[in-house]
This record gives sequence, structure tokens and C-alpha cells, in this order.
Amino acid sequence: MKKTILIVIPALLLFGCHKGSMEVAVLNTTGSDRKAEMIEIPVQEITSRISNASLNEIIVIDKSGNEIPSQLLYEGNKAPVKLLFEADLPASAEKTYVIKNGISQQYKEKVYGRFVPERMDDYTWENDRIAFRIYGTALIKKDGPSNGLDVWVKRTDMMIVNIWYSEYLTGKNSYHDDNGTGCDCYKVGRTLGAGAMAPYVNDSLWLGINFSSYKTLDNGPLRTSFRLFYPPFDVDGTLVTETRTFSLDAGSQMNMVTEEYKGIDRPFDVAAGIVLRPEGISKDSSPEKGYITYCQDAGESGIIYLGTVLQSPAKEIIEEAGHLLIKTTYTPGEKLTYCTGAGWSKWGFENEEAWIKYIEDYSARIRNPLKVTFK
Repeated sequence: MKKTILIVIPALLLFGCHKGSMEVAVLNTTGSDRKAEMIEIPVQEITSRISNASLNEIIVIDKSGNEIPSQLLYEGNKAPVKLLFEADLPASAEKTYVIKNGISQQYKEKVYGRFVPERMDDYTWENDRIAFRIYGTALIKKDGPSNGLDVWVKRTDMMIVNIWYSEYLTGKNSYHDDNGTGCDCYKVGRTLGAGAMAPYVNDSLWLGINFSSYKTLDNGPLRTSFRLFYPPFDVDGTLVTETRTFSLDAGSQMNMVTEEYKGIDRPFDVAAGIVLRPEGISKDSSPEKGYITYCQDAGESGIIYLGTVLQSPAKEIIEEAGHLLIKTTYTPGEKLTYCTGAGWSKWGFENEEAWIKYIEDYSARIRNPLKVTFK
């Protein structure tokens, strides 16, 4: 359900490679159930423990011998760097999984993303719960600049963005209308949209422009990720460049977003923000838990729920420049990762209270990662 930053604890006593397999113990130290969370195992841990390991012929099984869907992560490299698989753990429970040599099944694709040059250089991505879009350079001539995040709400676990684009571009249907699988009923414009980030310097929010190039890093079946590169933009008289890396896992409403800025040589404030609209219903926030939420009426299309979560307490939460902003500090030369996403009243979230609980649980889980031990 959610991507988790894992605490990996190597076993203290290792007696060489285990022929053909290794055990991975996953511990939930919290009092809440953890469902469909992603476990990342570095490739070097696998090759050092499994003799004659062929990474293209590796499977994960549970204690009952059932195969668990998995994915090799390349993260933009030529060779895989991690193995990803999904785990369900009850509160305060531990489960053991086995990684072994074997031929994997054909897993159902639960995530997908691609560059869409036929629709003015969009980059669009989705999972079995939700979809998102961000804008490329070609759209500037038509709609002006925008580096905000767009949301496409879904009520199907099918991968549908290609269908929506095809029907839209051929005039068969518009993805702005709900034809049974969801729709694009969220407007971004010259804003941060659904939780994008921007420098906040000298008491002002400084918006960038559309991305100029991209690199797809991984693309299913459990995680899709990509990197966007932005041209220089003005931040209080200084030209700054921005790189964003997005990662979306199967089952999750939330993206992991990693920001990198260059051009300012001292720490400075940044703010992730949700645009405030006249059709907004309510909002909620917690500086201590590091999150903001917003509830927006989309008329006949239902209600869109938005949320942004930091990995640490917020420096400040304010309403400014037409946004609900959650602020933190960016340190040059480092990466800053936060999370942002959305839900829908027509699929999965009956009311605002259900969405706020989801965000609170998500915030708690990224601060209390599952513990992984190799046996």
C-alpha cells in the first residue's frame, strides 16, 4: 500500500552462502496493521547469500510456499540494484520470506507511466488506485507555464491512461468526463496543484516552469519511477535548476518525491503546496506529524481528497499565494524526499475523515519503518 523507508539489520552471524535461497525476516514494531508495504532488498545482499544467483531467475515465497510478486529495481542503472516485494504484517508481528532461485510467474501490472509526446509532452503515471500527470515544455505555448502536479482520479484497478489519451485524441471520449473508470476533474494552472514543491525565499513562493527532459527509471509491475529535469528559473534574483524524482507503488495513494535544487549555496526554505480553490470544502494539518490535507468539491465528479506529508515535522504551515503550504528547509548538495497524493470519494474514501485517517497512518508509518533482517 505504501512505500516504506526500511531499516535493514544484517544478521550478526553468517556462515557463508546458503545454497539457492536466503531468508528475510520483516518485523512490524507498531500497533497497527501494515498492508501491502514494499520491501527493498539490495542486490548485493542476495548475491552474497545465494550461490549461483541469477537475478533474472529469483522469486520470493512466503512461509506457505506461495510466490509473492516481486520486481527488480534498476533506478535508471544498467544493472538491477534492488529487489522489491510486497508484504502484509499484522500489528507487532514478524513474518519470514524466502528469496530463492526460480522462474517467476507472470505478474499483473499494477503500475505504469510514460512520456506522452502526442499530448504536448505530458508525463503521466498511474497505479491500481490513482493516476497523476505533470506538464512538459510543449504545453507552454498553449496554456502558459506550470510545474504543478495534476491528479486523475480512478475507480478501476486497470491501467487506463493509454485508453484515456487514445479516446481523447481521437475524439471518442474526453478524459475530463467520467465514463465509468474515472476522470481528470482537477485543475492545476499556474499553481503547485496537488502538492508540488517550490523554493520559499524572502517571504515569497517561487514557481518553476515545465520540465524540459525526463528519464524513466523503473516501470512495473510494482513500482514506476522517473526523473524530471527543469530549466533554470528565477528565485529572488538567482537562477536555480530543479530535478524531481517521482516514485509510485502499487496500492498506494501517495507518490514519493525527491527534490534537488542547484544555484543557491546556502540552506533555504522550500514549501510543498496544495492550491486553494473556491470549491474547497475543508482542510486539515499537523505541523508535528508533518502533513496537510485538503478536500475539494468536483461537482458531479465527486470530491477529491489531497494530502502532502513530510518525513519530519513541518517548519511551518501557512496559507499564502493561494496555497496551503507546508514548509521545510532544503540543504544544497542533499536530496529532500516527501510524499504527496490524492484520493476520491467515488472509490475508496467515503468521507474526509477516512482520508485524514489515511494520511495520519501514512505519516506514522514513514516515521516507523518496518525492520528487515537477513537470516
